[in-house]
Amino acid sequence: MDSILRELLPSDLGRLVSLANDENVSRYLVYTFPYPYTPADAEWWIATGSKQNGAITRVILYGGEFAGLVGITPQTGWRDHLAEIGYWLGTKYWGKGIATSALKQMTDYGFASLGLKKLYAPVLAPNVASMRVLAKCGYELEGVLKSEVHKAGRIYDIHQFAKIVSKDHSGKPVLPSSAL
Repeated sequence: MDSILRELLPSDLGRLVSLANDENVSRYLVYTFPYPYTPADAEWWIATGSKQNGAITRVILYGGEFAGLVGITPQTGWRDHLAEIGYWLGTKYWGKGIATSALKQMTDYGFASLGLKKLYAPVLAPNVASMRVLAKCGYELEGVLKSEVHKAGRIYDIHQFAKIVSKDHSGKPVLPSSAL
């Protein structure tokens, strides 16, 4: 069963808190994803954080249930052709191929609908499962940024993954046929 993506709604608050308030979920995520994860954090994310800087955030549905989130944050200026992509799932949904399905859909959307040329994903060094998801979706390791992130009293390397839009034999971009 593949995942389905949909808009994030104010009515998702309770489910968001329920899944996100898990130390195993937040362990390798950015500073805007705190632990413990409170209703106030979810309110901020739904109203503001999920849309900051032009971000596009989607709920990952699996079997009709809110399983996690996936999002794209477009860059600006001389980097306006690329965006950061990220995702997370509640622990009950790990290891089922859901993140891979959601990442493929959001990647296709970024290239086909947003006209992006490159998507990148920074991953904390211990998060090997996320690195496997990215590799399954055609993302390649571009490099490792040493001692890049300080989180919860530890310093982590970042493994920078990226995917560049494919080109045909004449050099024209080959865009996915699907879009959200």
